[in-house]
Amino acid sequence: MIAIIKATILNCIRDRKNLFFMILFPIFLIFIVGSTLSSYFNSMDNSVFVSDFNIYYLNEGDKKINEVFDTFKSVVEESKDIEDISIKEVRNIDDGKKEVRVNRAVLLHLKGDSIDIYSNDKSFIKNSLVYGILESITDRYNAVTEVYKINPMKAGEIISSTEEINFIKSNDVPYEKSPSSMDYYGVAEIGLMMFYFVSYPLFLLKEDKLNNIKDRIKLSGLSLNKYYLSSFIGFFIFSYSVALINYILSNILFDINYGENLLIMPFAMIPFLIIVNGVGILIPLIFKEDKVANTVIQNVIIPVLTFLGGGYIAIYGELEGIFNLITNISPLRWFNSSIFRSIYSGNNSLLVDWMIFGFAVLVILIILIFFISKKEESNNEKYISVN
Repeated sequence: MIAIIKATILNCIRDRKNLFFMILFPIFLIFIVGSTLSSYFNSMDNSVFVSDFNIYYLNEGDKKINEVFDTFKSVVEESKDIEDISIKEVRNIDDGKKEVRVNRAVLLHLKGDSIDIYSNDKSFIKNSLVYGILESITDRYNAVTEVYKINPMKAGEIISSTEEINFIKSNDVPYEKSPSSMDYYGVAEIGLMMFYFVSYPLFLLKEDKLNNIKDRIKLSGLSLNKYYLSSFIGFFIFSYSVALINYILSNILFDINYGENLLIMPFAMIPFLIIVNGVGILIPLIFKEDKVANTVIQNVIIPVLTFLGGGYIAIYGELEGIFNLITNISPLRWFNSSIFRSIYSGNNSLLVDWMIFGFAVLVILIILIFFISKKEESNNEKYISVN
């Protein structure tokens, strides 16, 4: 078995052109995709910045509501998080509604002792911002009014106070704890390339059959199940070694965040490559005419699973509904999610589940190899008799 494992690894290495492609292309992809999409990841800041929209108002309000509105204008004008927002008056309600409908503006109708807000349903952030500020002002105004009824002196102190009081405390998740474009694609593109290691067993096992190497191995007395199992081990060692080189090079060249524990990525590779090499071994065993199966796997199944796993478009975190179920079909999704959860949340539960799943696949693979190879041997014995 050791001779077959060694021969399998050497056969993979002899194809220098393909070997260099599998080593260098993931690095190229990480650089190109990571740098190209950096602006998208950088736009996910830890705060919401609102700018460049218009607020229109129609003033038919009383004295008290005008005091609230004057306070609102001063808040908007002095806020550091709101820029290039203009507040303009309209002549009638229809003109204001037209601005809301066409230009996605916000309309405030000061009517008696209330303010009606009109906004475009495509601009809910603007509406929420305006509503939140007005609600805060009116709450404070109503509180002062009630205090004034009980103790006018205390109400005067509240009005004249310049101290900023925060009644709500919030904790933000640090922006540094989310992946940059290089961090994300440093994981995803290596996972993408691991899919294509399936081509090695698909091609080389077929070559062994065409060149009668498989028949010679059988004549040497080695059973077919040991031949296939040895081939699987050889393909796994080769693919895992190349993936490790990708991992080390990307870490050195791009300073990608692979977590404080540098073993997270190597551990997550194991189940992925078990699945990929297992599929590559089983297809020649199950399909005798495997050209169509090879084409479907490499040109249809792998691209679809890569898309669902987030190899092309960034997908991380929990999704909702049926899309979450569909994406979990892809091994790349499990690979990415287990790594990101370990690095950025400190939660290794998904990584442990992924490892358990990989070893369960390994057990199933060994069982299938044993039964299918035994069936192949028994079929050969019907036509070959050795005395």
